[in-house]
Amino acid sequence: MFSGIVVHGKALGRQLGFPTANIDCKIKNGTNTTQGVFAVIIKIDKKDYHGAAIVRVNKSVDCEIHILNFSGDLYGKYVEVNLIQKVSEIEKYDSQEELLEKIKHDIEMVKEVFIGRS
Repeated sequence: MFSGIVVHGKALGRQLGFPTANIDCKIKNGTNTTQGVFAVIIKIDKKDYHGAAIVRVNKSVDCEIHILNFSGDLYGKYVEVNLIQKVSEIEKYDSQEELLEKIKHDIEMVKEVFIGRS
């Protein structure tokens, strides 16, 4: 589980049509810090939402989440994030078009995870 405050990022996701919440992550003891793209449940103001998260692990953990079926301003809000299932690895792309296709594919994979859980 991750938790933290939503902070400003570089807004690349927003520019691509998939806005993300960038989390200033605090990791709960025992949390697997494997990097990749995950289906997640994010709790915002005591309400759960499904999302697609990219988790990068370097010296710290960087987590940004595209929240499905959500719009609103989250800056400064405290959120809790549960990793449900890894759907893919992080990859580098030569073009923005390739990255966009990967994002679309990963979001579809995340949706399938939640369909399978219902």
